[in-house]
Amino acid sequence: MSFTFAPAASFTERAGLFVSLTGGTNSGKTFSALRLARGIAGPNGKVAVLDTEGGRTLHLKEAFAFDANVMDPPFRPERFAQAALAAEQAGYDALVIDSFSMEWVGLDGVLDWQGQELQRMAGDDFRKQERMKMASWIKPKTAHKAMVYSLLQRRIPIIFSIRGEESVKPGEAGEKPTKIFKSVCNSQFPYEVTVSFRLETERKGYVDLSDPRSYKMEGAHEGIFRNGDRISEEHGAALAAWARGEQPARPAPQGEKPRRGKDALFTDARAKAEEGSFAYHAWRADLPDRARTALDEIGDELASIADAADQRDAGGYGLDDTRGEAA
Repeated sequence: MSFTFAPAASFTERAGLFVSLTGGTNSGKTFSALRLARGIAGPNGKVAVLDTEGGRTLHLKEAFAFDANVMDPPFRPERFAQAALAAEQAGYDALVIDSFSMEWVGLDGVLDWQGQELQRMAGDDFRKQERMKMASWIKPKTAHKAMVYSLLQRRIPIIFSIRGEESVKPGEAGEKPTKIFKSVCNSQFPYEVTVSFRLETERKGYVDLSDPRSYKMEGAHEGIFRNGDRISEEHGAALAAWARGEQPARPAPQGEKPRRGKDALFTDARAKAEEGSFAYHAWRADLPDRARTALDEIGDELASIADAADQRDAGGYGLDDTRGEAA
């Protein structure tokens, strides 16, 4: 069998377009996903929705035109792959999966499946469970990988709405625990897609790019999404243009929006602490009493950041232990 190659510019078929957006409760995930889908599909395109949460997307049927499938358990990985293939074959212009988290944490999803496998292999024998834990992951993880490979073969654009939650990461070597925000899905999945990002906690539907670890954007995508943008059909249209090989129109700047809540306060406080103790305490002194009280929640973290900044600026880089140096 021989292979021939053609210039990349000669390919006009739409490239695969997969977007994951993660948000906590009441962050506007579903509404934002549907706005993106409408922008990608165009005003007259057909949008399909795979609803895994009992028909919650149907509350938005007055605001958006779409066809829905309310998916009941089991939430096995292969069923998500089958749904995406069905939407593509039916000629839909975009597919929303809301919530994709069910593939991982839902009834008969990957985690539930692993638990069932462990019970089947080891029963209630704790020692045997420890020995069989790795083996119990084989079937569910193999099915998950097969689903990912199948999804990546689809030409229909897919928007994955994913639940997010805060967790606490234990500190190492005496360090303080830190709060992290993570997607409720396989930890690698947000990096498998074309674009992934999270939504703000305090405002519905606003892009949060404050933590570089929480999003994936490259090249043209960085010009499409800005930190603090509210997701709109314009963002979807720009992504669709990029996928067709066109120069995407940059969505109009939305202007600075007032940031509210602890997330904004804590972000500013950490940035100011990076300037050192003097700058941080001067900034803090100008805050209202309520804001200063809220900062006590992360007081130890801020003190550590400011102290490290002071030592760095003094030339010590935090290496103030001189034991072992030559006299």
